Amino acid sequence: MAIIAPFRRVHYNGKSVGDLNRLITPPYDVISLAQQDAYYKAHELNIIRLVLGKQYPGDAEDNNRYTRAATTLTQWLGAGILVRDQRPGLAVYQMEFDRPDGGRRKIEGLVTLVKVDDYGKGRVLPHEKTYRGPKQDQLNLLRACHAHLTPIHALFNDSDNAVSDAYGRFMQGPPDQEAKDATGTIHRTWSLDDQDTIGKISSIFEDKSIVIADGHHRYETSLAYRNETRQDAEQESAGGPGYVMMYLTSTSHPGLTILPAHRMVKGLVGLSVQDLLQKLEPYFQAPWSDFSSEDLQHEARSIVAGMSSFSEAVGNFGMVYDREKGYRLLKLRSFEAVDSLIDSGIPPDLRELDVTILREAVMGYGLRLEREDIEGHVEYTPSAQEALEKVTAGEVQIAFLLNPTRVEQVQVAAELGHKLPHKSTYFYPKVASGLVLNVF
Repeated sequence: MAIIAPFRRVHYNGKSVGDLNRLITPPYDVISLAQQDAYYKAHELNIIRLVLGKQYPGDAEDNNRYTRAATTLTQWLGAGILVRDQRPGLAVYQMEFDRPDGGRRKIEGLVTLVKVDDYGKGRVLPHEKTYRGPKQDQLNLLRACHAHLTPIHALFNDSDNAVSDAYGRFMQGPPDQEAKDATGTIHRTWSLDDQDTIGKISSIFEDKSIVIADGHHRYETSLAYRNETRQDAEQESAGGPGYVMMYLTSTSHPGLTILPAHRMVKGLVGLSVQDLLQKLEPYFQAPWSDFSSEDLQHEARSIVAGMSSFSEAVGNFGMVYDREKGYRLLKLRSFEAVDSLIDSGIPPDLRELDVTILREAVMGYGLRLEREDIEGHVEYTPSAQEALEKVTAGEVQIAFLLNPTRVEQVQVAAELGHKLPHKSTYFYPKVASGLVLNVF
């Protein structure tokens, strides 16, 4: 069963701190160096100083971005910049956002603590693989701060609306916090500290599994930290290292949005696109299309539209390379032919996913990019335009554009206990750092 628990939430003191818009950031792993600098300049109290502090040439074991984050957190709590709720509770969290394909939507869910356990044992399930580097970075931060600074986004089945019905009435009044981020997304939170309602919601989750949507590195970091600090089960009280903060949303919520995570390959020595195309020719058609203009935004939309027209078929990818003024649309000839290139250990229900075919047939067989060598050679972006711009600028060698993974495919992977390739999904929008913290 999934065990959730209320906690004494930490947040900015609205009475003494001004514009929240200038204090929040997205999760650390989608913040570039330029954005990091911009958040530092936005406000002296911006949460960036905790979630992704700057590094300096003179950093040492006793003075580095982790120790500075811990010192800043202590100072902000002591000065009342950050305050802790008197009563343990949950937070109802809503995001109102523009979809990339048009239209304004909302999604909401609950920020709560969830008991940390090995994948599957506590019915917390992953759906994709992780890298070692980010986990070590987040473990260092967790060790220093003893705090969860950004909720992990996770999913649960609420097809009968039992959970949303329970928390819905707490959204009727004005939100406790409201902030707009750089993408125009509005973030709102409401307090839920009614113990009867919390008890009801907790009992509902006893029969549910939770699938991690965004934040696998942070969950595995919390698991590692729990293991190195735990002495006995009695110490796993709610709010301590035995729990992690999560934002739980329903898989059936109409606002749930998954964008594709396009792949950008770089740093391959001796890469020959012609050799790649020759290797792939028995498995993929690869017709060429010229760009019709110099407008990369327009061209990105055209490629995505072309791929979307084949969204019900498997194995269709846009391929842009070598600063050429056009692209190829890789179209799988037949799955039966390419199946022999896919790792035999991948379950049947996941073999025909686009992310699997791209990883195994195109990047693995075609580029000879081994799984353990991907880190450092592949960047990810939900923006087809960004991918085209980086190829055009020579920053990457090849960009592969793909259709988004669907939520039901995420669920199947999680329930089968098989992890999809790295960055198989890009859930949108991103939960903000700075609205709800757990400090223990």
